[in-house]
Amino acid sequence: MIPLHEKLFRAAEKFGQRRCVISGSEEVTFERFADRVERLAGALQSLGLKKGDRISILAHNRMDYLACHFATSMIGSILHVMNTRHVVPEWSWAMNDAETSALIVDGEHAGAIPELRKRCPSLRFVVGIGQAEGADFTTDQLVEGKKRVRNVPRALPQDPVLLIYTSGTTGRPKGCLQTQEGSSTVDDLTAEVMQVTEEDVYMAIMPYFHQAGMIRSRATMNKGGANVVPEALKIEDIAQLMAEKKVTITMLVSAQQGLVLFDKAVNQGLDFSPLRLIISGGGMGRKTMLALKVLCDTLKCDFMGIYGQTECTGPVTVVSGEVAFENPDTCGKPMRGIDLEIWDENNNPLPPGSVGEIMVRSRMTTRYWKNPEANEALYTGEWLHTGDLGKLDEEGYLYFVDRKKDLIKTGGENVYPQEVETVLNQHPRIADVAVIGLPDPQWGEAVTAAVVSADGGELSLDEVRSFCRGKIAGYKIPKRVVMVESIPKNETGKVVKRKLRELFLEKEG
Repeated sequence: MIPLHEKLFRAAEKFGQRRCVISGSEEVTFERFADRVERLAGALQSLGLKKGDRISILAHNRMDYLACHFATSMIGSILHVMNTRHVVPEWSWAMNDAETSALIVDGEHAGAIPELRKRCPSLRFVVGIGQAEGADFTTDQLVEGKKRVRNVPRALPQDPVLLIYTSGTTGRPKGCLQTQEGSSTVDDLTAEVMQVTEEDVYMAIMPYFHQAGMIRSRATMNKGGANVVPEALKIEDIAQLMAEKKVTITMLVSAQQGLVLFDKAVNQGLDFSPLRLIISGGGMGRKTMLALKVLCDTLKCDFMGIYGQTECTGPVTVVSGEVAFENPDTCGKPMRGIDLEIWDENNNPLPPGSVGEIMVRSRMTTRYWKNPEANEALYTGEWLHTGDLGKLDEEGYLYFVDRKKDLIKTGGENVYPQEVETVLNQHPRIADVAVIGLPDPQWGEAVTAAVVSADGGELSLDEVRSFCRGKIAGYKIPKRVVMVESIPKNETGKVVKRKLRELFLEKEG
């Protein structure tokens, strides 16, 4: 196992004067970036931070986000990455749960510093990326101090390197600890499936507080490729910057949004010929995969879809190219070194075609921070419980069915919300939809649909039910429909069920 920081220094030795990070008009070489990392590590160590300390970071993607990640790895501290879309009570809750010693923050979030100091008693000092009013130091000041690491603690395979709180779509988030071995291994596998070379340029659209962006930046860097790290990038500027920086690989969450952006950009004459690969979710269904195929055909690039989760340190399965488009419901096959099984409720493996919990066994699985009960429930032997329902076909392709916690039990029958959503998404007057179960005195739970209108008009319950008849069983058809302006989702596009339930309670008074 090679620790993350050691991989960076090896890349710097090999690719020294090649571009490593492209941020704004600045292009930083591998040699210069590695030197910055080492100086930051020395400065943080001189401020009293040590192996095992938690350091929180609240910032948009930028060069020093990556530099702090490698620097904390070097001194053995744990970088706690925070969602920039959250607010002070959410940030302070996570920081207190993590018992944060230091906070790294950019200028856009510096306004939260006074309140976070007040709310977080374990917080000792604040470092600003760039000019962050209220910070005790800036990253530039720390680098200019020319402190060097006095001793680099030995990095063990199971040492935590990242602390990522789960998205909390159903309740209070849990802190997931990703290890040196898991992170290093997933970087190698990611570089392998992306076929990264030193000629590649990856654009980090996905935020670094989500592992998807971080992994691909590291994987590209390890192979000598460059990272375009836009600072607080506006969505409408994505296509322009990709063309300007000759990006070869990127990741998109929304296929429809990408289709609109790039179709307009192509019509404006922007050149995307260097682009060779777009990464997104795998097994997202015919409608989404059709949009992705149109996008890839427009840009003349390949596609790779993934299924994974934070507890598995990122991707588990991969599906690429025509297989993804011809079989739009599959998430693909597991990456090298990852075992998959489908288990029933008694932890027995199920045969192909049977729906059960997706179980994962690999060197990349993780544990939760300060949560022994959740850790005990997370594993059966070496197998990790994903909490997702799925099935495998005879060829070993995985099909995601739904979240186990989202399963609706109505009138003694089981309903998978995604199955109902797939049908409703075919309705010409529905732009978006999410289905949950709500308590019901007669049925136990009532299948309930939140619907976003495609034409601004109302859809009645009768209209929705009529459309579903003959397409799914009667007990799966929604018993309630509420019109909403938008479906609450997190940064990776997952519906936040907790907020959706709150929305229904509000609508019902």
